[in-house]
Amino acid sequence: MKRAIPEKSGAHRYLSILLLVESASIIGLFSTHRFPHFIRIVGNDLHSAITQTTDAASVIIAVALTLIARGIAHKRKRAWQLATSLQSLLIMMALFHNAHRFLSHHHTTHILFGNFGLTHLIFEIVLLILLMSKRSTFDTVTDPHTRKSDFFYFLQVSGLSFLVATLIVFLDRKRFVHPISTWEIVETAIKGLIGVSGPVAYSMLKSQERIENLLVGLGLFIAVTTIIRALRPVERIVHMSSEDKIAISELITKYPSDDSLAYFALRDDKDVIWAKNRKAAITYSVINGTMVASGDPLGDPECWPSAIEEFIDEASRHAWIPAVYGCTEKAGEIWRRETECDALEIGDEAVVYVEDFKIETPQLKGVRQMANKARKEGYVTVTKKISDLSSDERKTLSRLAQEWRRGGDERGFSMALGRFCDIQDTEAVVTWATAQGEFKGLLQFVPWGKDGLSLDLMRRASDAVSGVNELLISATIEYGREHGISRISLNFATFRSIFERGERLGAGPITRFNHKILILLSRFVQMESLYRFNAKFQPVWEPRYILFPSIGHLGRVAVAILRVESFLPNNRRKITPKEVSL
Repeated sequence: MKRAIPEKSGAHRYLSILLLVESASIIGLFSTHRFPHFIRIVGNDLHSAITQTTDAASVIIAVALTLIARGIAHKRKRAWQLATSLQSLLIMMALFHNAHRFLSHHHTTHILFGNFGLTHLIFEIVLLILLMSKRSTFDTVTDPHTRKSDFFYFLQVSGLSFLVATLIVFLDRKRFVHPISTWEIVETAIKGLIGVSGPVAYSMLKSQERIENLLVGLGLFIAVTTIIRALRPVERIVHMSSEDKIAISELITKYPSDDSLAYFALRDDKDVIWAKNRKAAITYSVINGTMVASGDPLGDPECWPSAIEEFIDEASRHAWIPAVYGCTEKAGEIWRRETECDALEIGDEAVVYVEDFKIETPQLKGVRQMANKARKEGYVTVTKKISDLSSDERKTLSRLAQEWRRGGDERGFSMALGRFCDIQDTEAVVTWATAQGEFKGLLQFVPWGKDGLSLDLMRRASDAVSGVNELLISATIEYGREHGISRISLNFATFRSIFERGERLGAGPITRFNHKILILLSRFVQMESLYRFNAKFQPVWEPRYILFPSIGHLGRVAVAILRVESFLPNNRRKITPKEVSL
């Protein structure tokens, strides 16, 4: 049976729609002549519930309802808490308003008809009952740490806004009709933040409108920012425990994977989901409410469905969007079989089979020329396992890798280990090049199954000749030939097929357009140059895919992937599972 990701129907969806209807009604969207008469009545009744406030206050409430509705659609517990609280407040406001009008006008018929908002009151009560009856639906995990920080944020921003509002009113006192007391200034500031007119009378209507707009703007800022902070999803990124690392390492050894990304599951900043029998696992990261798994599941393929089930349940529990980045076709088919997800080919992995790599052949002329260029400059290479490196060699190479790193954040998540020359990666292989006794470039490869290597890191000195990378990779392939390595995975080429098809004679207009777009993007992100570099080695191209719940989630998933790979800024707060509670 397929597991839906995410849930496409349910009570939370309908409750979200009702909240959006209420929000639209409050700002008078339904009160226009374009809608049927009975709908206009509903809109007018809903709008009249806030008659004690200005239109600005209605806008604040409408915006709050819209934000809460989004959280309700994702089944977030805090959204439910805010929705029930706000509905209760609105019901009390409606009751107070009706009681006030009844006592003031003594027209009992208006309790049932007219401007007293019976329709609104019924609507609010029904909506509150529905929310209370579906309480168990909103079972997502919340973060106590953010609960406290959000409360203090609300106090801080409210206090600061109050001081600013008071100062604004005080500085505008020359435009008052009559002198007022300090308390009246404070009262005007407080009421202005919630969109209610204070006791201050202005000599000019424009001055009053200007001040009221400023104050309600501050109030809207408080409401919007506080709700957004309160409804943001829990982001859990932890350093993997040593026990999990050992278990994953054993899993990789016991069930050698066809996926060259398997070893990268041992990154420190990944979390892990286990199948119920712990014979399979999925490593992932969470960013911006998206749970991104990298590569194929680990372990026994027969147990992958169990791990996928646990992955989807974990995403649902936190209201995260589940996604997979860089999986193989085999794993993609299993994901599609077990879940209701869409797939998109994102690029190709360049795999060089050692037996087929003969550098003297015409097809590899480009690699041979560049490698020879480096050799003529006196470049020589050394290839060793990390277990065979001395302590001084590890320190030196690690230092150089840091010094040669260009840019801010270390890029990579799916195809990067995040550490270099670490003694815990004993089977990893390092190749470096020197010229006249100085280091010029280095590569690190991690194990891939029983007889493979997967490129992890590539660094070169700023003054290194242009052929140093070709020389290093060629040297590693020859090392593999001597040590029983049958295949070596190089870089991942994003949208490789588009680059290739776009250069062919007779390429269609859509293909040519996509090709031009990618060429333009390649000015900012390495895509075309990486494809052309990989293509020099005449690899076998293995397609890689991303999986996501539906096309509507693709944009958000794409941004999350770019952030997790550090192509976009990533400001995640790291919390441990101990901080998370229901």
